[in-house]
Amino acid sequence: MELKDAAVPGISIVFAAGISFASLESVAQDNEKLDKRVTHLESKEGHQQIVDLKIEGIEERLDKMEEMMNKMVEIQQKQAINQAKICAATNAGCD
Repeated sequence: MELKDAAVPGISIVFAAGISFASLESVAQDNEKLDKRVTHLESKEGHQQIVDLKIEGIEERLDKMEEMMNKMVEIQQKQAINQAKICAATNAGCD
């Protein structure tokens, strides 16, 4: 067996091993990038859930404020009617 006969398969094996290592390294880098993206997306999702909860709380507060405003309007209308009745009964010039 000559050196040439042993060198060609040896070089092929080294070349194949290098390509395999490069492929594994590339896959590892891609995996790391994907892990970072997933972590980033998960943090955005968590942030969105917090924002949604805050919006829900604000909507509830606005609904309560709207109810209070409606009650105030009703009270003011009753007061205006009562004042008009008092003014009419006493013949006062209420403006």
